[in-house]
Amino acid sequence: MDEPNPVVLQVANCWHIVEDSRRSEYALCGQKITHRGAHARLSLLGKANVCPACLKLFKAARSETET
Repeated sequence: MDEPNPVVLQVANCWHIVEDSRRSEYALCGQKITHRGAHARLSLLGKANVCPACLKLFKAARSETET
């Protein structure tokens, strides 16, 4: 994922990073998306409000693309 400001989707009262708000079946952390809640962008929501596992995986993927 090379998007600097990814889509976040609310699933089960938690915000998760997804590839695409309409097509993704799983969040980055592996959480299955059973129903789609609200969606936004990471910069609007803030890193403190996103699933920690998704954020860790997102940061790791970003650092791989920068090297």
